[in-house]
Amino acid sequence: MKTSTWTKAIVAIVSASVFATACSSGDDGGTGQAADVSGAQAVADQYETAPTNLVLDTPLSKAPAEGKYVISIETPQPISSAKNDAIQQAADLLGWRYQRILMGTDAEAAPKAFDQAIALKPDAIHFSGTPVSMLKKQIDAADAAGIAVIADSVGDEPVPGLISTSLDGTAQVQEWGKMVASQVVADSKGDANVAVITITDYPILNVYTDAFTAQMKALCPDCKVELVNQQVTDLGTKTPQSIVSTLQRDPDINYVVFSFGDLVLGVDAALRAAGLQDQVTFAGQTPTPDNLKALKDGDNSVWVGFPVQILGWRVLDMLARHFNGDDLAPADAAFLPTQLLNSDNIDSAVLDEDTGYYVGVADYQDQFKALWLK
Repeated sequence: MKTSTWTKAIVAIVSASVFATACSSGDDGGTGQAADVSGAQAVADQYETAPTNLVLDTPLSKAPAEGKYVISIETPQPISSAKNDAIQQAADLLGWRYQRILMGTDAEAAPKAFDQAIALKPDAIHFSGTPVSMLKKQIDAADAAGIAVIADSVGDEPVPGLISTSLDGTAQVQEWGKMVASQVVADSKGDANVAVITITDYPILNVYTDAFTAQMKALCPDCKVELVNQQVTDLGTKTPQSIVSTLQRDPDINYVVFSFGDLVLGVDAALRAAGLQDQVTFAGQTPTPDNLKALKDGDNSVWVGFPVQILGWRVLDMLARHFNGDDLAPADAAFLPTQLLNSDNIDSAVLDEDTGYYVGVADYQDQFKALWLK
């Protein structure tokens, strides 16, 4: 399957099982059903080749008008900052003004930051991760003020006033969960006992863990999957010890799967201190530069290539289409370019020289310029 064919239609055909929801796919009795290791390997093999294009290939009807003012609500994870750095680069190319508002970690942080953004009267507000239901009042207010709103990395459908939620959205993340689960089943030869580390407060991460669990159950009924929830403030503080305790409680766990790479912060050191560094293999989505460096250095981990810079540029691409009055359907349907990264292909993977994040498509900026008629 070529990268350029990755659309939501394919997900509907090949990933029906991904919609099941569970926190654990194993039990003490087991089913006695053999794992479909060859099927898992076949799925994983489809995604090892590096992408060559943006997947999105529909150009704008005209070059975007200059002078738009866009604000991002930035969540407190490093990958959010990296994505917004990319948005800044794209905004500079388009001649748009760009600003970000840093969001706190308290329960009302997202609405407060959104209210602050509305008061600045931009042309558009961009947010990510926060459930749409938490921001319904603010989205309504932005709509009434003529401010376009776009979200990425949420598991919700658009509501009035919200032009798109497709970027790093439900269909894309379900496919990533399927990809990682297939690789885990293939690599373990159907003998995987998995601890999934996540933050359930972010609905889009639940989409990933549900998809991962469903694919594990479909391919390996007797493999075990345990969900280990964290809080946003646990990253790099309580999370490392939480994982140590989980592995000590169940020495049969041989995989730790992360719903996003920043959750690994401090975990390597904690496992070494506890003498557990050889017990598990890491896997997950949205790897950090440190995750990818460890893979390059010989770590036997598996990560989904998450093109954070391309995601940032896609945010402005979607807004440019909106401001042009263009049809958003082609952009909504196009997945992000990606691949499964492992020890076999990491040396040839396209990484950003400055940040270390996965890029996948080396000339992505030139391809966007072509789409934008710049």
